[in-house]
Amino acid sequence: MVRFRCVDLPEQVEAFLSRWPDAIADRLGHTFVATGARLRVPLAALRVRPGEPLAAYAERLPGDPERQVIVLLQAGALALGYWSDGTLLQHKAVRRYVVRGHGKAQQKHLRTRGKSRYGSRLRLQNWRRLLVDANTRLAAFWRELGAPERVFVHVPVRARVDWFAADPPPPFAADDPRLERVPMHVHRPDFAELLRVRRWLEHGRLELPR
Repeated sequence: MVRFRCVDLPEQVEAFLSRWPDAIADRLGHTFVATGARLRVPLAALRVRPGEPLAAYAERLPGDPERQVIVLLQAGALALGYWSDGTLLQHKAVRRYVVRGHGKAQQKHLRTRGKSRYGSRLRLQNWRRLLVDANTRLAAFWRELGAPERVFVHVPVRARVDWFAADPPPPFAADDPRLERVPMHVHRPDFAELLRVRRWLEHGRLELPR
């Protein structure tokens, strides 16, 4: 397996195409598949259309520069970043006390255990403030830098309901086609983790037959 960055994608596509001209994108639009070989395109690169022939994708490269946002939101922590043509323009990282001693997020605990005491009410209040922090900063990104073409999101399923129900809400709907899930394990969000996720999104993978 060979890893490569977005900047090397045109070269990798040309080489793969010369050897496997009939390669086709998978149904997710992430990987071009040929007999015994796979070319996984960096998620931060030009989007692949599901079922697209590699030859057609090669004609569209390199594509127009994109503005992209990453949203990492877990219990007690938030990290956001706004990139334009691969350059980080703004970022925000916040931590709040919303996790109980045994690691369960307070909003999840309340759904299963009922009434809370002072400490749990404080944690729930901080969780709501964290959502406000996230959506306020995202709105500022949109206002100051413009709406991005793509938004990469890592938010637990249970937290997504709270996130989109917050006041103010995010500057996009839950079914916005610009949203893409970050398909990797994410540690507790902070600035370093934001950069690690970005590096992962900027790398593709080439798998050749033995």
